[in-house]
Amino acid sequence: MVILAIVWVVFRFFLDFDGLYGQDSYEYLRYTKALNLYFRTGTFPGDYFWPLYYPIAGAVLSFVLKPVIALQLVSFISYLIVILYSFKIIKLIYPQNQNARIFCMLFLGLSPYMLRLSLSVMSDMLSTAFVVLCFYNGFFYFKTSSLKSLYLVVIFGLSAIMTRYATFVVLLPLSLYTLYIYISRKEHFKHLPFFILTGAILLLPHYLIRYENTTEFLQHNWLKSWSVQNFYKRSFTTPDGTNYNFLPNIIYAFSSLFHPRYLFSGILFFPFLFKNFLKKRAVILLTLSFLAYSFFLSGIPFQNSRFLIVSFPLLLIILYPGFQLLAATFLSLKIYIATGIATFVLQLFLCYLALKPAQERNHLEKEIAQELIPYQNAVLYSFDMDVALQGRGLHFEYQNLWQQEYVTVHENSLLLFNSQKFSRQWEGKNPMKNWNFISNNYRLQVLEELPEGWKLYKIISPIE
Repeated sequence: MVILAIVWVVFRFFLDFDGLYGQDSYEYLRYTKALNLYFRTGTFPGDYFWPLYYPIAGAVLSFVLKPVIALQLVSFISYLIVILYSFKIIKLIYPQNQNARIFCMLFLGLSPYMLRLSLSVMSDMLSTAFVVLCFYNGFFYFKTSSLKSLYLVVIFGLSAIMTRYATFVVLLPLSLYTLYIYISRKEHFKHLPFFILTGAILLLPHYLIRYENTTEFLQHNWLKSWSVQNFYKRSFTTPDGTNYNFLPNIIYAFSSLFHPRYLFSGILFFPFLFKNFLKKRAVILLTLSFLAYSFFLSGIPFQNSRFLIVSFPLLLIILYPGFQLLAATFLSLKIYIATGIATFVLQLFLCYLALKPAQERNHLEKEIAQELIPYQNAVLYSFDMDVALQGRGLHFEYQNLWQQEYVTVHENSLLLFNSQKFSRQWEGKNPMKNWNFISNNYRLQVLEELPEGWKLYKIISPIE
């Protein structure tokens, strides 16, 4: 754990990676600041589409830290919790748990996307921590009838959902079985009003802040467009443009089992499971949860590798006996040590490959923001990068090229765009329609040639 803490310090302060890249992270930061202001002054933070617990955690921690550091630290602490409690679950359900600590550190702690998301301003790691804590306490309740654990199942389960709504799917099998055990044991019936009260308190922030749109998340385009037909598709046209993927959805949804960004060796462990597979109640629940979430992702018309993280620790726990049996069957002590060292080095290399795009995007946003400082207080037409500029405090009158199709634009205003980058994904959509309209109908002067094909233009006047 000390080594992992050093990794965070190195990335945060020596490599200057603050966890902000892409549009989502800046929205988390924006709303964290708004909530912190709300807590301090009562200024209402406004509506917010995503669940509230991640920005709430960041806002509370922002009383002692800068908001961006607070959010990144929430992700990293969650990552440590995931590793620790995945190890605890393995110890709880597998009596023979030799080398479980090494297994968790190599394949969970050094899983490339785990490490990447632990350093990012994203809610995924916090929701994953709540999921793992919920499963641990659920299994402990089944084994001991501990009332405290039952309360913690309710607390961590609802907290996971209030961090990322989709965790409802991965928690559904555990929740139903916990309810069955609760009903069959009967001795805790008298606590039902307190469970309901606990749930109401946990849901209260959602209703207090999102009272006008409490169910808007159910109208999400991906949810409304969920279909079994999407299982076999590789490309999707949505409000986010046209996305082309290498794998069909059904394979992508299970790719944490074999993809180097998650677990390159998972497919090796899998054949060794079948000797005692599904003989344990906990393993059945873990498997049902992993399958339910994977099939749910298969039907969504979109692919994003970070969505797989919520169920990844559950997959690792399922695969642990396969790792154990593989090691015992084929590896002598010397080969085991050599293989462990080689795996450690390979995992570090894969972590580097996974972190590199995020760090490069982070530095690109910083560099462009720095270059645009002298041009502030003008009208700026842009797409994609404008969110980063706002998040980094640059003052423009922002006009987003995705939100509407323009029929006229302001003369002497600015345009920040990357036509090469967006030409394929956004063909026929507002960003490219607006670029084509402006470039074909207005005289443009290049003010700055920016990295990776980005350019800052001055819109001079209409072409006569």
